[in-house]
Amino acid sequence: MSRDRPFDRPQDRAASARRPGSADPTMARTAHQPAGQNLVHAADHNLRVTLEALRRNGPMSRLDLARVTGLTVPGITNIVRRLEADGLVAEEAGQAGARANRFAIVPDGAVSLGVDIAGGRASLVAIDLAGRVVLRDAVAVDGDDPVPAVVALASRALETLARREGSRVLGVGLTAAGGIEAVRAALAPLPVIVEADTIAAALGERQFGVAAADDSFVYVLLGPSTRAGMIIGGAVFNGAEHQAGRLGAMRTGEDGRPLDEVLATAALDGRDPADPAVERWLEDASAHLMDSLIAISAFLAPRVIFVGGRLPAALLDALVERLGARRLERMIEPTQPYWLPELRRGTLDEDAVLLGIAAMPFLEFLLPDPRRPFRPPSMAVSGSAA
Repeated sequence: MSRDRPFDRPQDRAASARRPGSADPTMARTAHQPAGQNLVHAADHNLRVTLEALRRNGPMSRLDLARVTGLTVPGITNIVRRLEADGLVAEEAGQAGARANRFAIVPDGAVSLGVDIAGGRASLVAIDLAGRVVLRDAVAVDGDDPVPAVVALASRALETLARREGSRVLGVGLTAAGGIEAVRAALAPLPVIVEADTIAAALGERQFGVAAADDSFVYVLLGPSTRAGMIIGGAVFNGAEHQAGRLGAMRTGEDGRPLDEVLATAALDGRDPADPAVERWLEDASAHLMDSLIAISAFLAPRVIFVGGRLPAALLDALVERLGARRLERMIEPTQPYWLPELRRGTLDEDAVLLGIAAMPFLEFLLPDPRRPFRPPSMAVSGSAA
């Protein structure tokens, strides 16, 4: 196993410097600065979008890639050659050994780790470039000091992956913020990328679920607190100071109770939707949550709202079914909105956060990063002059 990252060029070192906690703030891009402000960024972006096209669409010819990405065929030829040299793309074999002139990603060309800390446990997955889980593990953690358990968990995974031929580990995604510098020091030089669990859940749905690359949707994450991750036009929306999506503070329903108080899953003694206590929770939770979903829909107009969390699929299905019924009721009332987006359970079940956080190193180094949307230089100039 190698920990070397592909694309070992100046822009890759800049990408590494963009990690949270980077020692060189001059190399980091702030939230209001668009990507792709020079030819180096543009070239890196073209590599990323080509690899993403192959990841999403499967094997493609150079001509197909040029059509999908908007690049020229000669440009695609150079990019594919580069991706082949990095072991991320390979040409398919045709019949009787002939060249098929179609290229596909090499799933084992890169591996990424994700660690999610929640409920007194640290859960880990390793995924390949195709999003397939190649390793899964979990340990109990000390709520006051999760660092030793996280480091041991990640180290054990790295040792296991070291025995797999060709497993090139790009980095570790982590949902916890406490003790991050200690984790980074222990796992160095492997990059450790921290992201909020709500953003991880939304990105997990975008990367490995049913959402399209340029989709607009909201992912409502249930748990100790009710929060949401938002992707609008394919880009993450965080709001000022990364405060967007704090639904739990909203007062909803006729009684004006905070949503966190109503939806607190810790109050559930059981998780069976047929249990009377769970039935009451579903009734109360759907009524209050619908108020916040109407507000979200009015301001953001997402195509779909996903509801998920670290909860059993049966419980989430029951809640979404109840929300769907309330959605229909609201849409036919004369004083309520006549249009509300589709409501769906998150398609990744309890793994949404875990798979999303595992994708962070891929987004940091290989694929288009919705947290830092690319804008061509001409758009950036016109936007800054406005």
